[in-house]
Amino acid sequence: MRVLSFLCLHACAALLLLPGSGAAAVLDDMKDTARWQASASDQVKASLRRDARDDSLCLDYDFAGVSGYAVMRRELPTDWPADFALAVPLKGQGRGNDVQIKFVDASGDNVWWVNRPALALPDTLTEMRFKRRHVDFAWGPAADRQLNRTQFLEFVVVAGQQGGGAGSLCIGALDLSPREPAPAAWPAPLRKLGAGELTLDYRGLREFNGLWFARGAATRVEVSEDNRRWQLLSAQPGRALFLGEQEWRWLRLRYEGRQPPEVELRDARQWPDRNAAVAELARSLPRGDLPRAFLGAQNYWTVVGVDGGAQRSGLMSEDGAIELTRGGPSIEPAVRLDDGRLVTWAQSRQEHRLVEQALPVVQWRHAEVELRVEAGADGPPAAPGLLARYTLHNPTSRPQRYALLLALRPWQVNPPQQFLSTPGGVSPVASLAWADGHLAIDALRLRPRETPAEVRAAPWHAGPSLAALQAAPPLTQLADPEQLPSALMRFDLMLAPGESRSVGWVTAGEAAALDTRLAVAAAQWRDRLGHLTMRLPAAAQPVADSMRSALAQILMSREGPALRPGTRSYARSWVRDGAMMVAGLVRMGELQAAREFVDWFSGYIFASGKVPCCVDQRGADPVVENDSHGQYLFAVAELWRHTQDRALLQRHWPQVQRVMAWMEALRQSERKPGADPRFKGLMPPSISHEGYSDKAAYSYWDDFWALRGYKDAVQMAQALGEAPLAARWAGWRDEFEADLSASIAATARHYGLDHIAGAADRGDFDATSTTMALNPAQAEHLPPALLRGTFDRYVAEAFARIDGRKPWRDYTPYELRNVSALVRLGRVDEAHRLLDWFFTHQRPAGWQQWAEVVLPDAREPRFLGDMPHAWVSSDYLRAALDLLAYEQESSGSLVIAAGVPARWRDAGEVGVAGLSTAWGRLDYRLLRRDGGWTLHLDRRPDRLPGLVRLAWPGAEPLPRARAAGQALAWQGRELPLPADVLTVELDATP
Repeated sequence: MRVLSFLCLHACAALLLLPGSGAAAVLDDMKDTARWQASASDQVKASLRRDARDDSLCLDYDFAGVSGYAVMRRELPTDWPADFALAVPLKGQGRGNDVQIKFVDASGDNVWWVNRPALALPDTLTEMRFKRRHVDFAWGPAADRQLNRTQFLEFVVVAGQQGGGAGSLCIGALDLSPREPAPAAWPAPLRKLGAGELTLDYRGLREFNGLWFARGAATRVEVSEDNRRWQLLSAQPGRALFLGEQEWRWLRLRYEGRQPPEVELRDARQWPDRNAAVAELARSLPRGDLPRAFLGAQNYWTVVGVDGGAQRSGLMSEDGAIELTRGGPSIEPAVRLDDGRLVTWAQSRQEHRLVEQALPVVQWRHAEVELRVEAGADGPPAAPGLLARYTLHNPTSRPQRYALLLALRPWQVNPPQQFLSTPGGVSPVASLAWADGHLAIDALRLRPRETPAEVRAAPWHAGPSLAALQAAPPLTQLADPEQLPSALMRFDLMLAPGESRSVGWVTAGEAAALDTRLAVAAAQWRDRLGHLTMRLPAAAQPVADSMRSALAQILMSREGPALRPGTRSYARSWVRDGAMMVAGLVRMGELQAAREFVDWFSGYIFASGKVPCCVDQRGADPVVENDSHGQYLFAVAELWRHTQDRALLQRHWPQVQRVMAWMEALRQSERKPGADPRFKGLMPPSISHEGYSDKAAYSYWDDFWALRGYKDAVQMAQALGEAPLAARWAGWRDEFEADLSASIAATARHYGLDHIAGAADRGDFDATSTTMALNPAQAEHLPPALLRGTFDRYVAEAFARIDGRKPWRDYTPYELRNVSALVRLGRVDEAHRLLDWFFTHQRPAGWQQWAEVVLPDAREPRFLGDMPHAWVSSDYLRAALDLLAYEQESSGSLVIAAGVPARWRDAGEVGVAGLSTAWGRLDYRLLRRDGGWTLHLDRRPDRLPGLVRLAWPGAEPLPRARAAGQALAWQGRELPLPADVLTVELDATP
């Protein structure tokens, strides 16, 4: 029986025939339409029909321009064997949509699935078979995630990356065949040697994903299941031959020489994908020949791009490799010394910095050579060009001859453990060519500024080591059947002692203008990031530098108007991320990017008024996340507060009204008579909080955002003169805030808590989520003891981590929000101790960025989200800006310097110019002088309804305050400044 691979990695449809160890059982002959029900997400159409031509049942769908899903579902209680093959005949029409088979338990909470992204369905019924190992636990609260018994079966079509369109999914009769589980240890194969030929008999059908040649090499690999009919697997196998899923009994190897090769099978556990095969090969090569990511060590990286060009951005690794485009191949540097020794990332020490807080630089240090790698980008967002410059420096006291080696590699900088939107690791390359002074890499073009001394290339089977590349034939054209070729450009440089010389390349435009283009790109970022000027002591300069870097990271991570948390794993636009980015952008004076996002996202709000959690090229995502509605309202209102653009409110007014109606209907659905006081009047359960993805929860995260939305809707209605509607919404707002406060207290009583819970139905602890109550919600009726208890516990646990008293496995730098919360609570020393610790986890430090996930062992390879993570960047921006000034909504006051510790005040000038607030621009300077300080308000916000209040955090005595010779009175540790006061003398008290 012939077997074709079902290769999950490529998400392709293929026939997979597997032997069963027991009789097949028909789960459903698919002839009774009445057993199944069709449903769909918002604005998607779905219906069922029978196709009498082949007795299949078809789900017809139309995504109608939105993202989402169409489902066919039936109740089908099933006890699953220890191992099995599930036969599913499929056909369909449609463009690159995801197909999912879901198995749901009786509770409906726990789901297992087979998920096939962009599945190309055949035109006629074609049987696919799935084994137990193809079925993954998808989500749910179950402690036992083994697939044992399920109650419901679903077939789901999910809109693919290119948009869902209209189409159909048809299913034939479903068969389930029990199988014998694989043995713990397979018996050794029987060997038969012939002239230049080795045949291995595995004594039965044997599953494997690839071949590893531990010794020797083969010139041809064939397989058979009957020892008579043979199928060719590879005519040019390399040392690591990845094949995808195979099942055969006989393996025949042809070889040259006297000794047969020693071959080992690699199964799906050992080589689940091609990345695993590359990793095993990397471990057999000299350290430095391949990236550290394939050697089991975490690699860090940053984005290289232009504002709004995330889709075509590059990446730069901490070791100096540059990824040419999203998901594309990379250029890796190495230096060959005159004596033939190689210097790679593994033999050098790396340092990192940014040019103008935006363009990354990697510096290699080695006794014999130094290498500086600089990267940048220019051009329009839709078609930016990457720029790279490599500067070799001779640090020795004698002339040196160097060869700079730039290797084109068929893998990304984005490491193999990354997944979601852009799986990391291997990046297939079909063909390479060198002609007319440029390197053609499929559709990419790389133009060196200097002509290489030589360009060589090798297919995968020749080996990817640097030694193999240096010995490879010169490149004219190369097509690699395994789509994993490498190329090498060599540049020879003779350097006198202390001399430096550069070479470089571009992917678009003139290579000769590389130096000018890099200088212009740096100058443009300097201007773009310079709206806000900060004056901080030298010791605090990293705070200001990281603010500018965070702004650049947000802008480079956006795709056109779409604000996104990342360029690879999170290449989607969430409204929650966008709303918080908007809050940081407008305060930094970056109004255009904020305006573009708000206007763009509003076009994806569902007709019902439901705000999608996120949007990507497929359209609006219908997943229920009940923070979204308040976040949209906040984003519009916050932009209006900073711009006073009435036309903005008028443009969004129809959507604002629909969203308010939707949000209010959600609230009223939880105000039924007899409702549990923990849940009464809250937003219904959702999975918006990432910690509740197992099961929807009554998350206070949703409610704090809803409160913000109610407040903002009232303010927008008032600004547009909609007095009756403003009054009505104000009633909803007040009732909701009262219900929310009552719920928080009731939940604390129910669970015996001394803090605010993360969710009303869980009684858990999540201070980072609770920070939303302070900013942006500015909730006024939180139980004070519970609020204090929340941050007492957070500080105690955080400091235990910092001091090494509490082991930790990971954390997310979303925790930067706690810096803002502690500043607003007057706990500035604790805020700065936290901030100092967070700064130690910028990786690498010179690039002033955080990943979404931080690990105590910097080299432990795990999924990190994106680097930089632009939502984390926005959290940092908002927290750092609160150190200097924040709005106090309840009093209409602007609090300045609340996060300025005594050591900053005593070190010299602290100030800011060009800080946008909800009430206008703020410029101030706090200057140290003999005997005290002088505060200059160079520009007060012109729409401020209350007062500017100078905070004086710390425990030292308050200074005496005078303005125009008149004493000013402190209120606690804040000094209210009358509207006509611009200069205040602060005399230190003995």
